[in-house]
Amino acid sequence: MNIGLYHLKMPFRKLLIGLLPFCKEVDPNVISWCLLPVGLAMAVCYVLSFQVAGASSFLLLAIVLGFIRMIVATLDGLVAVTYNKSSIKGDLINRVTPELCDFMLYLALVFALRKFDLTGLLAIGLIWLTTFMGLLGSPSGLPVQSVGPVGQTDRLAALMLFSFLEYLSRSYSWGISFFDWFFYWLIIGGVITVSNRFYRSLQAAKSRS
Repeated sequence: MNIGLYHLKMPFRKLLIGLLPFCKEVDPNVISWCLLPVGLAMAVCYVLSFQVAGASSFLLLAIVLGFIRMIVATLDGLVAVTYNKSSIKGDLINRVTPELCDFMLYLALVFALRKFDLTGLLAIGLIWLTTFMGLLGSPSGLPVQSVGPVGQTDRLAALMLFSFLEYLSRSYSWGISFFDWFFYWLIIGGVITVSNRFYRSLQAAKSRS
């Protein structure tokens, strides 16, 4: 099943073409590293929004930072391809920086929400397993699996949506903890994603044998 938002990456790239002239002389690796302060700021926003009374506005700031993260994470590769600046080192940096951002982000969420229980452990474990299953076939030369529904892009988009719902819930006293539902979605969608990626890797392996 080709589930997830990853297949929308190319249309999203087209929206960023207008930024390319401003980045012509910029090293794409520098753009990739710029993802880390964005990820750190986003993690801090969630800690503040759940640990400081009356700090709901940090949820909106986190959403804005989420959009910036999407732009930066797409722009580095776009600059590298457009201006022939691709390199093996760049590919490594391009892959590790969003993973480090996720590491900071989801640990911050577990801490801020006090999810030191089975729900939190399962969510964190499945996030790791999702990445692992995506790269499972790489040592054998098989394609990387980026399907969802809880791939990296899907998680970020869903987090932004649940953040907005949480902000509305606080603002209008709905009494609903949308981040509890977000963690449930991480678990249910994570199981589907891991199974989906493992199945697709097996199919790719069979086609090569």
